[in-house]
Amino acid sequence: MRYLLSLALTMSFLVVAQEDEASYKYEPQINKAEYYIGKFNKGKDVNDLAEWYGKFAKWAEGKDGVYDKMTVAILQPYFHSDMGSVDAMWVNTWPTPTEQYKALETWVTGGGAKLLESLPVTNSMQVDTVQWAISEPASMKPGNIMFATYSECSLEEDYDARQVYDLYKDFADYAKSVGDTLGRKMIVPVSGYQLPEGVDFIRLMYTSSISEAGTNADLFWDKIAESEANANLKGFSCTNAESYFGSAMRTAQ
Repeated sequence: MRYLLSLALTMSFLVVAQEDEASYKYEPQINKAEYYIGKFNKGKDVNDLAEWYGKFAKWAEGKDGVYDKMTVAILQPYFHSDMGSVDAMWVNTWPTPTEQYKALETWVTGGGAKLLESLPVTNSMQVDTVQWAISEPASMKPGNIMFATYSECSLEEDYDARQVYDLYKDFADYAKSVGDTLGRKMIVPVSGYQLPEGVDFIRLMYTSSISEAGTNADLFWDKIAESEANANLKGFSCTNAESYFGSAMRTAQ
């Protein structure tokens, strides 16, 4: 049953069913994200990876705007159940699959392999995902030191992903009205990783600074926890949260 729910959720992230549109309140804001997860090569660290990003950015500038819509963040684990398994997580996001795969073709055919020779990280996992954006952080500019928490989430009986998205969007809109600045996404891998048994999606909550994570946590308990909006947020539960900090390197032009 969980497998079927997970499969149905993945397909619903990729194709929005038209015949049932009237039963849902919101049209999901869909984008793509790539996660490159690995360990630093011997003698290398995050400063070397940031320096390598500079090489990548210079290379991308000569590709006729193919990379203009891509954002990049470099994250490192902070609160994590297996600190030894990952040193860095490079995250690219794209507005659409068309733009993502045009850039991938450019990377493969336009010299990416040569540039990759100097990458100071050995990746153990490369994951392609679909994301439904629920809310946006206060701001996200290059140089922001962001904080991001990923959790494994399961749908409850009689709820589907679209219902949960609507409920979460209502919640996020209320939270924003009282000062909340969290970005929120529902994420499903489509290639490179399989969700664990019983997990239907990954929830991302992120802020454009580390301190904002604490401010929003206090705000939740002060103004949101006892609200009707929070009471109405149903249909899923999340566990196994892991948190990262890091730099926003590139925003869409």
